Amino acid sequence: MLSNSGLDHIWLPFTSWRDSIDYPPLVIRRAAGIHLYDQYDTSYIDATGSWWVSLFGHNHPHITSAVRQQLDRLEHVMMAGCIAEPTIRLSGLLSAMLPRKLDKLFFSDNGSTSVEVAMKIALQYHRQTGNDRRRQFIGLGGGYHGDTLGAMSVGSIPQYHALFHETFKQGFFTDPPSCYRCPCGKAPSDCAAQCMNSLETLCDAHGDEVAAVIFEPMVQGAVGMRIYPPVVLKRIFELCERHHILTIADEVAMGFGRTGTLFACNHAGVVPDIMCLAKGLTAGFLPLAITAVTATIFEAFKGDAHSGKTFEHGHTFTGNALACAAGCATLELMNEMNIPESLTLLSAQLTRHLQSFAGYDIVGDIRCLGTVGALELVADRKTKQRLDPQRRIPFLICRNALKRGVLLRPLGDVIYFMLPYITTPEQLDFIMSVTHEAFTETLDGIDSAA
Repeated sequence: MLSNSGLDHIWLPFTSWRDSIDYPPLVIRRAAGIHLYDQYDTSYIDATGSWWVSLFGHNHPHITSAVRQQLDRLEHVMMAGCIAEPTIRLSGLLSAMLPRKLDKLFFSDNGSTSVEVAMKIALQYHRQTGNDRRRQFIGLGGGYHGDTLGAMSVGSIPQYHALFHETFKQGFFTDPPSCYRCPCGKAPSDCAAQCMNSLETLCDAHGDEVAAVIFEPMVQGAVGMRIYPPVVLKRIFELCERHHILTIADEVAMGFGRTGTLFACNHAGVVPDIMCLAKGLTAGFLPLAITAVTATIFEAFKGDAHSGKTFEHGHTFTGNALACAAGCATLELMNEMNIPESLTLLSAQLTRHLQSFAGYDIVGDIRCLGTVGALELVADRKTKQRLDPQRRIPFLICRNALKRGVLLRPLGDVIYFMLPYITTPEQLDFIMSVTHEAFTETLDGIDSAA
């Protein structure tokens, strides 16, 4: 049996020190499909996709085989004067999936980095096309684009970003595109993207200073799976086109079929100037990210070694052979399984199950798009008053689900589901049954304590 003494030396992400003591992490020894198995061989359903990456569950034989075969050939080679075969193959497979305008791919190793790359490309593009004044960025209220300094400058969740905005750099931010808590007081039925009036105001005031607008299309993940309508996305593009501002679509979390379309931008029929991809790109096997740009943007970087146009950016593990082999196998599976069209039934079943939580007074909003589902919990439905954070009700619900064999993790006051595409109807029934039991136990415990 594995000794856990090494845990004392590990600094856990997004986890308070006290929680790391009171609720030590599960030690996972193996996984298969949507199940994780700890060191005691107890199984847990991974209902969050291990931070949203496990498109096809864990240890999928097709991807495992591809990585194993590549390991026998080449683990890594620097992407400077050399390139691995799987990197070329992945570029071809991905280019066939992406909108045709996005035909140049820059490789990196995680979602935050793909955003940093996009921001640097945007800044350098404007300089090389005679628009050196364009040095600012606009993000959406409630946006999250990663935890590196550049990515945090365009993020807008106080818990994550406030300290760093005070210390380093902060972009401009629009009103949040929140349908449940609409900043303009509108209901989804009469939404005309009024929340983006704030973007119009920013563009009118600072448009000639702005390099790009960056956004998570359709779903803002880290703020609580906040889903907004396509009309908002369309208006973002209309305003950016009017003011000659580049668009950066952060599809790191929601790309590759998550929202019911291949890429979330497809819901609005728009194509960004720059698209960031990661997470599901390798189905969780290895870190890999890509920043895709249009030919128009790449044109500004064409020149010889003395032109000053070279994009001076790179990473040690850029285009890593093993990661790209996993990426190739992932995209092959997507084609073979007809993703996202084949997910229609899973999405419909998830939607039906989520509606069954409307009977709890604590559930204020229910949202679902594709295989993404979320329940926002409130203290008062009528006023939408937020929960008392000291009571940690969402956290307790997830703890009660865990002891029944379902791994969930809250986002603030939101309980969310990010289902692997291989989830069966029976498995989804079980996940939702356990979640109901966890709700009941938690709320009964609160009532008893009162």
